[in-house]
Amino acid sequence: MSDKRPPGTLGVDLRTPGLRPCGLCGEVREMTKAHVPPQVAGNRGRVTSATVRVHNNARSLGRLAAGGMWMRGLCGDCNSLAGLTYDSAYGDFAKALDTYQRARTLLHLPQADPAPPVRVAPGRVARSILIGMFATTPQLRVMFPGLAGDLCERRDHITLPDGASLRMALYPLRWTRLASMFNNYRVLGRRQYYNVFSEVYFRPLAWALIPSDRGYEDLGESVFDDLGWATVDEWLQYGDDVTAVDLRDLCRHGVPNVRHPLSGPEQDNWVQLFSDKITAIIEGEIPR
Repeated sequence: MSDKRPPGTLGVDLRTPGLRPCGLCGEVREMTKAHVPPQVAGNRGRVTSATVRVHNNARSLGRLAAGGMWMRGLCGDCNSLAGLTYDSAYGDFAKALDTYQRARTLLHLPQADPAPPVRVAPGRVARSILIGMFATTPQLRVMFPGLAGDLCERRDHITLPDGASLRMALYPLRWTRLASMFNNYRVLGRRQYYNVFSEVYFRPLAWALIPSDRGYEDLGESVFDDLGWATVDEWLQYGDDVTAVDLRDLCRHGVPNVRHPLSGPEQDNWVQLFSDKITAIIEGEIPR
């Protein structure tokens, strides 16, 4: 399939309709729009998104289109698996966090410590975001076929494979990003690295599936460890029947507020490495 996107568009094309292997089950079928995070979390309607471009040495976005953050990375059955089974729990969690944050701001309350006092269905939420992450790159299924199979088969208790960890943080900004398979290294200032298999930044949450194995010590400290992103690997041990656990009990070390390293004033301090064959990058904005 020819790539008809503008010159300089970064990453693999996962927006164009067509036959290709599903990111989760692997069957070659017509791909459907997988909204990540799910539409029930506000990822719909007036939310704009576009692929990222580098043209004439300038970084920009392609033509922004309304309709949310999405990629054609899942077949209809796998997309429906998330939509019918897990996405409503994700939407409830996001709404509870958003309601709490709005009330805290209105009443001038201090930041919650260690985590907002909201309830969550941990197993369903973790499965919802992970299925979405499999839509962001075909490489995830190649690397972690067992995890893909466990999600497809709706196993009650899932263990993340060696070499992967799921992290979560609070994210208050309107700028959004959906991307996969890239490495960031800070080359100016303190030495840090930010490597992900897949990431989702969409208010009020940020998620990252990251390499859990060590071996990057020469590159400095992981941004995820430095900022104290919550490790939520064990959420997959909860079944569908667990629907209301206090977030403070799940994240006893806290949940930080974060921003993406490429969106702040120090973005020029970083070098980003990725492959146009396996990496997808979509950015956008939530309207006011």
